[in-house]
Amino acid sequence: MRILRDTFEASDFHHPVVTIGSYDGLHLGHQAIIKKVIKEAKEKGGESVVFTFEPHPVKVLHPHWDVPLITPYSKKILLLKEMGVDTVINYPFDQRLAKLSPEAFVEEVIYRRLRPLKVIVGYNFTFGRGKGGTAEDLREMGAAMGFEVEVIPPFEVEGKPVSSSRIRELVRQGRIEEANRLLGRDFIIMGEVVPGTGRGRKLGFPTANLRTEQELLPPKGVYAARAYVGSRGPHPAVVNIGTRPTFGEGDLVIEAFLPGFHGDLYGQELRLGFLRRLRDERPFSSPEALKEQISRDVE
Repeated sequence: MRILRDTFEASDFHHPVVTIGSYDGLHLGHQAIIKKVIKEAKEKGGESVVFTFEPHPVKVLHPHWDVPLITPYSKKILLLKEMGVDTVINYPFDQRLAKLSPEAFVEEVIYRRLRPLKVIVGYNFTFGRGKGGTAEDLREMGAAMGFEVEVIPPFEVEGKPVSSSRIRELVRQGRIEEANRLLGRDFIIMGEVVPGTGRGRKLGFPTANLRTEQELLPPKGVYAARAYVGSRGPHPAVVNIGTRPTFGEGDLVIEAFLPGFHGDLYGQELRLGFLRRLRDERPFSSPEALKEQISRDVE
């Protein structure tokens, strides 16, 4: 999979079938659109192109809004590669781009620089200054410029459209199993394993401490998870997100114990796929009491 920023032109593509969007979460609705793009590109002998943005538009337009991203850039790229996308355009979103009218965005950025064979978007797709353009507007512009536009209806689970905002709220509430149903996969936190305080090792449960770019975190507590170390995994894991109240420590940490795992994890990339919330984080009367509870968590 190739990754482009803003240095590309129409001659760089071969019969591109394109989708456009922020795609934070890459949930079931997003996956349905991208799978269709990949399928149609293969049928037409072209290439599948995901046109997305970095930073996320909300970070530029509304920097004070509390909208943590579900998928940091590195994770989104990994997931798109696993899906089989040919090309990702990670277009820089700035005030200049935000001020383009819907017509100017389509003509200058999409038509002139991509010459798409077809563009596929979701039913709630908006574009251009003030989100002034709709999916139906894009369909009309495409007809005028010579490319086809298909609008995909909402993907529903339990009678409600799947959305990033819905998933974000479920994760914030610790309702991991429900969030995973909408994601169509595990909710993932990934990062580098860094040295910790060594308290877990003294208790008999050596933990991998994660340094991550992840903005959206589940609430403090203990979780069952699947761990992936590089290309190895999945491996069962117990994950604690919290401040270690038994020891009076205040900094938030993400630490994972991988039962039966042997090897040095320092400096390696660790992916944690969350499965279920086990319990709240709480202080214990002694390290021995905490050790007994961790044994039950592991079991």
